[in-house]
Amino acid sequence: MNGHVTKPIDPDQLFAALLKWIQPRKGAAADQQPDVTFEETALTRETQAPEELPESLNGFDLNAGLERLRGNKRLYRKLLLDFGANYGGVAGEIREALAASDFKQAHSLVHNLKGLAGNLAATDLLSAAIEMEKLVKGDPKKAPAVKQLKQKLAGLENTLNQAMESVRTLGTSAEDKAMEPSDDQLAAIPAELIQDFPQRLRADAEMGNVSALITIAEELKARSDSCTPLSERIVRLAEDFDFEGILKLASKFNSQ
Repeated sequence: MNGHVTKPIDPDQLFAALLKWIQPRKGAAADQQPDVTFEETALTRETQAPEELPESLNGFDLNAGLERLRGNKRLYRKLLLDFGANYGGVAGEIREALAASDFKQAHSLVHNLKGLAGNLAATDLLSAAIEMEKLVKGDPKKAPAVKQLKQKLAGLENTLNQAMESVRTLGTSAEDKAMEPSDDQLAAIPAELIQDFPQRLRADAEMGNVSALITIAEELKARSDSCTPLSERIVRLAEDFDFEGILKLASKFNSQ
């Protein structure tokens, strides 16, 4: 390891660390495509919802979270909803690990929760996880007092439940599923318009090239109105960094 960036990740700090150690290949400047931000693409502006987040969310510093995600409100909302769907039972898992005196597992669970709370700017939950981690990451031969563990775990669980309640006010992510192009919509696209589409889409998804994926989406929409549902779905998946979803979409299109 040549460098280290602490969590929660600050994008500027991460890029600075990468630039310090990564040497660009010769000719990279000539080959590199111009940077395309989400705000610079007309298709992106058309597909973004006017309101993706409330002005405030109890237990979360939304400004800090958005700064970490370069202002991508929809992605932040998606991450919050994913958190609400997948981490409601983590306090119970920590309790089970402690009951079994499995401090290694307990520490792993708390550490992961701490990192997630930091990345989501869940300030109260982050503080509670930090305090809990101090107890469970020490020498297993010198286990903390049971009363102290119960007290800290109760505080962590209470803060986690409060964060979950806040996230529930955002609703659900059903609109994402609704944007999935149907088989009929895919079949309506003339084959000659998208001959090179699946191969290009797979290549850029495998590279994680968001800008190139959005460019492909804009090109498709410009070719025909029949490509619009597909184009909008590509933009949504690209902005959410759901490259696996894009690969599945390309494979689905190949099957038509």
